[in-house]
Amino acid sequence: MATTKEAKGKAPVKLRAKTLKDERQSLLLDIYVHGQRTSKSLGLYLIPEDDAKAIKKNEGTLKKAEKALRKKTRELMPQVKVSKRTQELIDNAPKPLTLLGWLEQYTEVQRRRGRRDLGSIANLGHKLEQFRPHILLKEVDKNFCADFVVFLSGECKTKEGNPLSSKYRFNLLGELGTALYAAVREGLIPVNPLSLLSPHEKVKVREKAREYLTIEEVKQLIDTPCENEAVKKAFLFACNCGLRLGDVEKLTWGDVTRGKGVWQVGVVMSKTEHTTYIPLGEQARRWMPKYKRGLGADDRVFSLPPRHALNEALKKWIADAGISKDVIFYTSRHSYATILITLGVDLYTVSKLLGHSSIRHTQRYARIVDQKKDEAVNLIDQYFNND
Repeated sequence: MATTKEAKGKAPVKLRAKTLKDERQSLLLDIYVHGQRTSKSLGLYLIPEDDAKAIKKNEGTLKKAEKALRKKTRELMPQVKVSKRTQELIDNAPKPLTLLGWLEQYTEVQRRRGRRDLGSIANLGHKLEQFRPHILLKEVDKNFCADFVVFLSGECKTKEGNPLSSKYRFNLLGELGTALYAAVREGLIPVNPLSLLSPHEKVKVREKAREYLTIEEVKQLIDTPCENEAVKKAFLFACNCGLRLGDVEKLTWGDVTRGKGVWQVGVVMSKTEHTTYIPLGEQARRWMPKYKRGLGADDRVFSLPPRHALNEALKKWIADAGISKDVIFYTSRHSYATILITLGVDLYTVSKLLGHSSIRHTQRYARIVDQKKDEAVNLIDQYFNND
């Protein structure tokens, strides 16, 4: 690597590399204040770039040196005399947008759209601050994304010092991918670099068995009182249309339309941000609150309690119905998909109703139905074997 030569100019601090006898290069800061020059060793060294490992190490060393350069420059700036006009230009100059800066803007957009679960975006921000807080949005590339995956899988720990679970890492990267896709739509970056990672570079999550309710169990819930009627209606509504909790929470009366005798909702899915139109059958509409005169298009359809209260009410209701399964609100979506496939609806149609970007995401529900078929055959075998 070529050494950094001293250049003309009045920059208060410059980074310089001095070649040593052992062929390493010592990195120094040349500091100029009031016409006086002093040099300070950073204690950082570049090694001969004989292989990829050495190149990688030098890149990390240079990043540390550049960070020290920026820090020292900020410390000395008050000592450098500039004209009032120059200072105004410096103060008013547009600042390059960092990834964390974009994440703040993205969070505000999600808040205005009515999204409540902003904690996952905040968690992503905390991890990015630990990883590389000053990277510009335009500098985020495939290598950055790959390195971030490695960081989450190794160096990054929980508050208790434990490794992050694969599911948590998967969700963080999903949130990052959604934010980057939003940046693409805004014209801030040309492509989502996270999408360029190969399958082996991405976080793999072992798929767990998805809990779902049968038609009989849904009927049990209908017959069982719930201490919060809004929670009951919202859950049964989701069992009949497949909307996620976030989408149910932000659903407005303006999203509900009727055309040519068909009721439907048009929602921007909170997970994919794609607009999906879902027909509402009689059973789904049965659980919608009655529309009251005076309500506007922006008024919410469901008035739900905070998440912790919602989950407590749901848990108690499930127990009162005598259902021993581990049911969360998302179970309603699984139940909707599984019931449709059980009743013979094809995968492509179910995929569209769920708003899936690919039919691959829908095939997991088909496996559940296949399992039920296997269980049915086993019951027949057991019946005849007992004779």
